[in-house]
Amino acid sequence: MDVRVAILCDNTAGLMTKAEHGLSVFLEVDGRSFLWDCGQTDVAVYNANLLGIDLRSVEGIGLSHGHADHAGGLWAVLSNSGPKKIYLHPGALAHRYFVAGAMKRYVGIPYRPEALEAMSQGMELNSGPIDVLPGVRLTGEVPRVTEFEGPEPNLFVGEGRELVPDPFTDDQALVVDAPDGAVVLTGCAHSGAVNILKHVLETTPSGSIKAVIGGTHLGMGAPISKVEATMDFLEEIRPQIMMFNHCTGSVVMSRMQDRFKERFIPGATGILLQV
Repeated sequence: MDVRVAILCDNTAGLMTKAEHGLSVFLEVDGRSFLWDCGQTDVAVYNANLLGIDLRSVEGIGLSHGHADHAGGLWAVLSNSGPKKIYLHPGALAHRYFVAGAMKRYVGIPYRPEALEAMSQGMELNSGPIDVLPGVRLTGEVPRVTEFEGPEPNLFVGEGRELVPDPFTDDQALVVDAPDGAVVLTGCAHSGAVNILKHVLETTPSGSIKAVIGGTHLGMGAPISKVEATMDFLEEIRPQIMMFNHCTGSVVMSRMQDRFKERFIPGATGILLQV
């Protein structure tokens, strides 16, 4: 199975590319392509054009969860690619906020559902797993089984007039079930990077994970105990490739580089990788 990825949007810029706080990954499997998240603005489109990637080729767009830095670029992407089906969990449409003291900022998807329907080929709303290409699936909701991956401070969801801690039931991963080990693409891993990987190990036919690519949210104020527990699990399952980026943060990525050596790749826009 021929698996290739290209980082179209990330917090860090590669040579001649643009960066922003966001994530977008172009996935190609045996010549067929799918887009994972869209970044926050038009950065993913700019970088795709720079890299010679034709977004018209993608057969669908998957959203890892309902935050603006992963879905804000939808309009720019769809304007470039033409209408595509959008795959997301129903909970991704919730009203989401970042709260710090007296400050409250909206961070949810910046489009109404009817606008998403109008700009696309429609929304495929699923809370469970769904195939998006042959051998490629969305996990749907991720079971919470670890003790150290729980609700995150400052992130809330609106329920009527009340704000409650965001449970991130919509947080999911994109998985390529390759014969020699699964390739796992995360968004921010709000459901927990270890929870995601445990779930994939239980559901992928190979029973192993070859590569993990994407955000971990370990760089957003996560306690060092959570960082260490995550790295311990990665050492236990030993993926051949770990390319973390976006919300992982430079300090945590530096710690991972020291620990995992050549198996770790610091993510950045413009990286093309054959897995």
